[in-house]
Amino acid sequence: MKKLFFVLTLLVFFTPVAFALDCDDLLVNPEITVTSSFGNLTYDSSKDINEITAMAKKFDLVESDLFASGLSVADINFNISLSSSASMTGIKEFCVTPSKVEIFLGFSSPMIYLANSLTKDSCQYNIVLRHEQTHQQINKSTLEYYLPIFKAAATNIIKQTKPIKISSTTQLGQTTKDLTDTYNQKLSPLVNFIKKEIAGEQHKLDNPANYKYESILCKE
Repeated sequence: MKKLFFVLTLLVFFTPVAFALDCDDLLVNPEITVTSSFGNLTYDSSKDINEITAMAKKFDLVESDLFASGLSVADINFNISLSSSASMTGIKEFCVTPSKVEIFLGFSSPMIYLANSLTKDSCQYNIVLRHEQTHQQINKSTLEYYLPIFKAAATNIIKQTKPIKISSTTQLGQTTKDLTDTYNQKLSPLVNFIKKEIAGEQHKLDNPANYKYESILCKE
């Protein structure tokens, strides 16, 4: 269910510096953008309860003795796109710094599965539909809450990561990839934290007390 995507773009500039500098002395101040999307929510009513239950168990989203009439899923994507600059600080010496970093953190393919045994617009159908729509809303609202925090942390991490010294322009491609890998490694724990927070919020909805409450709504 959870996917991590990695995007690397390379844009290299050669900027001679009038005097020799150590790479650690260079200011790292790239343009940083963080974008997000919830994706296009779609519905699937083609599967039966057993198929939906099997899908839910696969992702540890349902207890073994509970049959699911509905299921909400959404893939979380994390992408980094990096443009780099190479500044000449001495004879055959360059410092590679980021000039633009684009980060995407959002959802793709959000889907609500509704068992084909449910009668549309019936009480049970509406209860299941509302429950699964609430799951999707939790995804969206939790991510929206953490995005500004993530952006601030990502900006701080990127600006504090030191430039990389190289001796040949033939190293630029690999160095830019290494720099992007470094950002990915440092930011991944933040992404995983947000994923856990989303899962924690989802568990607040999927609990025995709420299941019991929802099960009696159509009997009243």
